[in-house]
This record gives sequence, structure tokens and C-alpha cells, in this order.
Amino acid sequence: MMQRFIPLGNGYSDIYELMYIGRAMPERIQHMLVLHPFDEHNPEASLALVMKPTNPGNFQPIYICLEGVPIPSKRFDLWKELADELQHDPVELTVSPSSKFSDQEIFFQHLIGILRTNHYLPRLQRSF
Repeated sequence: MMQRFIPLGNGYSDIYELMYIGRAMPERIQHMLVLHPFDEHNPEASLALVMKPTNPGNFQPIYICLEGVPIPSKRFDLWKELADELQHDPVELTVSPSSKFSDQEIFFQHLIGILRTNHYLPRLQRSF
């Protein structure tokens, strides 16, 4: 299975696109995430939707608004309201900020590892 982050932006107006994706495909949502950075200089969270894998294709997208949502804020309140509307409990994790990584893809691989370790994503499957 291939899991890939699809960045939408930094949590400003793109959060409305993320919410639209959730409302358009509620049956595909596996988890709603709130990722808090360890960085006290940038306390803004990332919001993400982990979708169920496609069939066929075995592709699992993770749509993300990266480190741009202050908590508390109206945008974060909208995310909690969407979670209630879609009957999901947001998963909140504290992670290293993306600024600690030299490349965004390396940061996303780090997050995938955290999500697999905590059983929010299936483990890596080998194909022989």
C-alpha cells in the first residue's frame, strides 16, 4: 500500500478545501488529525484527513494543511465542528515541526512513521 501526504497549503483558506473534501467523501475518512508541533515559537497546528485506501490501487491519501492553524482559533473550531458533524474524534499528536527537516518529503515520511507506529496507518507491506 502506498501512503502519501497531499499538502493543500498552510491552513489559511485551504482549510475550507480540506473541509470540503471531508464533506464530499465522509465514507472514505479513516482519521481526522491535529498535529501539534513541539516548537513553542510556532504553536500552529497541522490539520489532516487520513482517507481509506482506494480499491483498486491500494493508495491511501493524507490531505494536510501544514502548520498554519492557531489553537484556539475560529479555523480550529470549524475543524472540531466538522469532526462532530462527521462523527469522528480528532486524533491529536505532538510531532516535530517541519522546520527541523531539510525537506518536506522527509518530514512527511517521518509523520507516516509516527502514524504507523501508533496504528493510525497500516504497517508497511512488502511485495515479493
